[in-house]
Amino acid sequence: MRTAAMKRLGSRLVVISTAGQGAKSPLGRLRSRALGLPEVNRDGGFTDAQGNNLRMLEWALPEDVPLDDMEAVKAVNPASWISLDALREQREAVPEMAFRRFHPNQWTEREAHWLPPGAWQACVGEPRFTDGEPIWVGVDVGGDKSASAVVWINSTHHVGCEIYHGDAGVLDCIDLIRELAGRYELREVMFDPWRFGQAAQELEQQRIVVTAFPQTDVRMVPASLRLYEAVVQQRLTLPDNEELHTHMANTIARHKRRGWRLDKPSLEQPNDSIIALCMALEALENQPEPVELVG
Repeated sequence: MRTAAMKRLGSRLVVISTAGQGAKSPLGRLRSRALGLPEVNRDGGFTDAQGNNLRMLEWALPEDVPLDDMEAVKAVNPASWISLDALREQREAVPEMAFRRFHPNQWTEREAHWLPPGAWQACVGEPRFTDGEPIWVGVDVGGDKSASAVVWINSTHHVGCEIYHGDAGVLDCIDLIRELAGRYELREVMFDPWRFGQAAQELEQQRIVVTAFPQTDVRMVPASLRLYEAVVQQRLTLPDNEELHTHMANTIARHKRRGWRLDKPSLEQPNDSIIALCMALEALENQPEPVELVG
């Protein structure tokens, strides 16, 4: 586009964006060029970099200023209609990495931890279940280097969890789901069809409602945000399970074109119970509205 602009005398190319991810992206390289120009002036959160054929104006919160200083965050949002109340709402509503990019305009990497410090521990308690009550289940079966997990949740957002290992993990998951179906009113089982397809068919033959949940960005992006909000708002009661906590620590927020989603940094760092929890919560909360037929 910059090259094509020379076809019209006096034309200028103006690029407007919030902060990006990674210095190696096209925008990151352009920003690095700007910061290397002969004249770079900084005044608090404002940077003015000037050269013969390139100029950058950047409003960004300095790294040493706390994110919760909303007056400082507002100072790097020149748009007059962006209010302090709106910024405070966004601070609570979105993950920290997304907030840093879109509001204080701070550059981030492509992946980061998905929860604020202490948010998970604040939800740990003593989950309680009553025989016969409705529950919703998520199941995620991993491979040889991963784990298999079954997570269930009731209408008061109390959470139960079992994690298995090895090739027999899928069989252990099936047995546990059958046990849960005999003890509670099992409303729905959500599963990743990649490794649990045949097992789901067997459960369906026993009149257990099963629903495939492909872990695509279309499904995982909104489901990840749902779990994030449930944790930071302390709506969940989580078991004091050391391996579940390890899976939480292994989980990262990875940004995609549709938004951010839960992921794991490598196969050697399993997070299957967190994905299963994500699916169980989706099954509980993302229910279709009841339809009333009139006439």
